[in-house]
Amino acid sequence: MYLTVHSSAALVIAKFIPNPLVAFIAGLASHFVLDAIPHGDEHLMREHFPTWRNLRRPVGAAVIDGIVMLFLLLIYVATTPLISYTTLGLTIAGAVLPDLLQAIYIVFKPSWLKWFYSFHLKIHNFTGHKIHWTQGLLVQGMVLAACWLIVM
Repeated sequence: MYLTVHSSAALVIAKFIPNPLVAFIAGLASHFVLDAIPHGDEHLMREHFPTWRNLRRPVGAAVIDGIVMLFLLLIYVATTPLISYTTLGLTIAGAVLPDLLQAIYIVFKPSWLKWFYSFHLKIHNFTGHKIHWTQGLLVQGMVLAACWLIVM
């Protein structure tokens, strides 16, 4: 899933779980739950990063995703009653941490993260059901809309 979807799920968690530590753990768990849903980008790690082919596409997508994520978070913070920024920040950190660790492994290949890289790929391919990336955008759009309907 895109970071925008993961961070939007984190907003839902932070809204209902005020304890920062519990919210962080729930955000971390939500990442894997969402990644287990077929969402059309399961193949990206295998096809683009290991051989560094077409690196511009995933990096470009990540930059756009990050900008959209920040924009939506700013809208949320500006338009909703205050929740704990500590809880919100830690929940989002937990929700996006697995993708950050994945990127660290891909770029630097530290041996202590190899198990996590393999685990994360297994979660992405948990169902064994592959969908086209355009179908994945629809799935992610539906999850994103559901999250925003809940938090607003």
